[in-house]
Amino acid sequence: MRFKLFNFILLLIFFNSFCFKAWCQADTPPQMEAVGDSFFCAATETPIVTSFNISNPNNIEILKLFIQISEGYDKNNDKLKLSGNHPNITDSFNVSEGKLTLTSSKTGSEALNNLIDAAKDVVFYSLNNKVSGTKKFSFTVDEKNYLPSTGHYYEYISANNITWKDAKAKAETLNYYGLQGYLATLTSAEEAQLAGEQATGQGWIGCSDATSEGVWKWVTGPEAGTIFWNGLYTGSVVSGMYENWDNQEPNDYPNANIYGEENYGHVYESGKWNDYPNYDSKIKGYIVEYGGMPGDSVVDFGENETTLTVAEILDTTTYERCGAGEVILSAKSSNGDVLWFDSETSSTPLSSKNTYTPTITETTTFYITPKSCTSGERTAITATVHPLPDIKKNITIKNCDEDGNPDGFTNFNLSNAIEQINNSTNNYTISFHYSKEDANTGDNAFNPDSFNNKNAINNTVYARVENNLGCFEVSTITLAVSTTSLPPGFMETLIACDNYGENDGYFAFNLTEATTRILNKLPNQNLSVHYFKNEEDALLKKNEITSQTNYINKNAYSETLFVRIENSENGNCYGIGEYLTLIVNPLPEFEVKTNEVICLDNPSTITLEPFNNLDTYSYVWTNNNNETLNTENTLEVSTSGVYTVIATSNLGCESLPRTSIVEESKGANISLDDLIIVDDSNNNSITINNANNNLGEYDYEYSLNNEFGPFQEKPFFDNIPAGIHTLYVRDTNNCKTVSLEVSIIGYPKFFTPNNDGSNDTWNIIGINRDFYPNSLLTIFDRYGKLIAQINPILESWNGLYNGRELPSTDYWFTVELRDKNGNIRSKQGHFSLIRK
Repeated sequence: MRFKLFNFILLLIFFNSFCFKAWCQADTPPQMEAVGDSFFCAATETPIVTSFNISNPNNIEILKLFIQISEGYDKNNDKLKLSGNHPNITDSFNVSEGKLTLTSSKTGSEALNNLIDAAKDVVFYSLNNKVSGTKKFSFTVDEKNYLPSTGHYYEYISANNITWKDAKAKAETLNYYGLQGYLATLTSAEEAQLAGEQATGQGWIGCSDATSEGVWKWVTGPEAGTIFWNGLYTGSVVSGMYENWDNQEPNDYPNANIYGEENYGHVYESGKWNDYPNYDSKIKGYIVEYGGMPGDSVVDFGENETTLTVAEILDTTTYERCGAGEVILSAKSSNGDVLWFDSETSSTPLSSKNTYTPTITETTTFYITPKSCTSGERTAITATVHPLPDIKKNITIKNCDEDGNPDGFTNFNLSNAIEQINNSTNNYTISFHYSKEDANTGDNAFNPDSFNNKNAINNTVYARVENNLGCFEVSTITLAVSTTSLPPGFMETLIACDNYGENDGYFAFNLTEATTRILNKLPNQNLSVHYFKNEEDALLKKNEITSQTNYINKNAYSETLFVRIENSENGNCYGIGEYLTLIVNPLPEFEVKTNEVICLDNPSTITLEPFNNLDTYSYVWTNNNNETLNTENTLEVSTSGVYTVIATSNLGCESLPRTSIVEESKGANISLDDLIIVDDSNNNSITINNANNNLGEYDYEYSLNNEFGPFQEKPFFDNIPAGIHTLYVRDTNNCKTVSLEVSIIGYPKFFTPNNDGSNDTWNIIGINRDFYPNSLLTIFDRYGKLIAQINPILESWNGLYNGRELPSTDYWFTVELRDKNGNIRSKQGHFSLIRK
């Protein structure tokens, strides 16, 4: 009996064990009834379900409920927490997985009821006030993660130091309520985030390029054989496929000799993928996916997901208008209407509709939130009020009826109205129209340059003034015509002498002088005078001469200007006509010699007089002290100085001053001390040294042996034969010529004492009593014997010694030349005596 009872107990234990591991997996799982697709306002805590229940047909012991942010999870900001009072429930939020675990301290049905009640009080919130998009939440009674977009379940199984191939084999031994397990295939960003990034550690996934290096494909699950990547990290994803490789992965790191090639995929804790060899180092587990395999059971887990969509502004329409008035603003939110506020912090909405139509006077910013969301960041909508042009709404412009027919019609230049209309310096666009309606629409504009008021309706036209923003105002322009006229013969003349640059008939007139004369002829009615070059400009008030104090006539010597006279207070035209003539008289033109000379060594006078006169003029001569010397046509002067003459024409125009500079000049003071003489040479020369104005302070020229020239400016003569020469010096103004005798010493190389009258005697050349009054010449034969000793001033040697003829040969000499001052000049040499 004991044996049978023991066997029964063993069988019961085995059955229960089998039911928990196999039968319960194949049977109907607990059914979730999670309802809660709603909207979420930023900066608020929002329940993730509106109702929740769990039916448990097999009465499985359920002590925990797992709620995960399965899609749209932001681990840095998104949170789940349990609110309310649930003393039998503890909650724990895993940031990495985005999963909230609710654990009951009770058992059985009490535990299940506690978990159901707690689920209803689970709220979601975000630390990001700008949170957007959709968050999905999944509910499970075990730790497997559920992804709504695939309908699959995922779990991370810790297994330190497991190889890829072992992980693949073990994953395929698992199932979940009839859903075959396999190494996860992550084919979307949502799947990669939930199964990879939100897993609890590194783990193998079901991809490999072992079959063909660089051709990565999924080798597990329903995607087995699907290629999603080609190449190393520089490769590319297959069109329509998904990848989540880490930086510079896959790289097939060259460690084949140690671990084998990197042909298998795994997920880092960050969720990024890496290629790795079939090796167990560093790998902490593997990720298993359930669902989608052929032959899988049809498993109904009930409604096990909910959704919160962030209520946000989807679209706004702003409004701009010109000037104050009503604006139409509209907005659209993801949950319907919007709330309008007048500030970012106001708690009282201005409106709760999609459209808001306030009346504003200036640019105003409003703030909106989705309906029911009074917290969180608000969206700004600005209603812009553009300024209207600042103008005068009504003006009157006036003109003279000066067309010869006093009918009240004349031409207007409406462009002149622009300055009156515009109250500012803004560059407005202005157009002119016959009616106010056309001005408002901008239609049928006409040319304002030469507009006759007979074309206007009731002498009124309209100006549309528009700024660069397209905002406009309309100004009403009244056209007024004056028919008054000036008396006959009303004319003024300004006469000037041509002193504006060249004598060319142009002058810078001061027209205000004419203005004074004109106004003196008219009654005191606060009149203003305006000048124009032609009648049309005067009538249309355009191209007015504004530089009245410095107007240069445009026609040489004579020009007539049109004068417009009007009342400064009301603009009434007083008269228009050719009332001002400008005349420019030429200046006298003549010439004088600019430089003259007076010779001081020969006192005299010179006459200064004009020449090349264009007309008969009167003259005034002055000196450099501006003292008047005479008023004759000519001026006699005997001293140096600066003399100026001004001519006056019979029209009263004075010439520009003409000046003659009279200089003094006199002859040179020259002596032998001023000369540098080179003689007794192969090239005798004379140099006149006037470096320090030894001769005088004037300019001089020189001639040798000819009083009448030719003269030369160069103070140097060369190739001068020995002898007595005369140097002539005169100033360049030909005032005086001075002379100076110059001795050039030399001697003959031979002589022929044969009494033929040529070269019969020998002597030193270039000496005379005036230069060397006391001189001694001594002659020797070749042996030094004294032959003769004579005074070269008085006699020459005849070739005799003691009365007899000496033979032909060379003889030597010495000579001592003593000048008047006792200075001695000695020379030695030899010469030949030739007898024929």
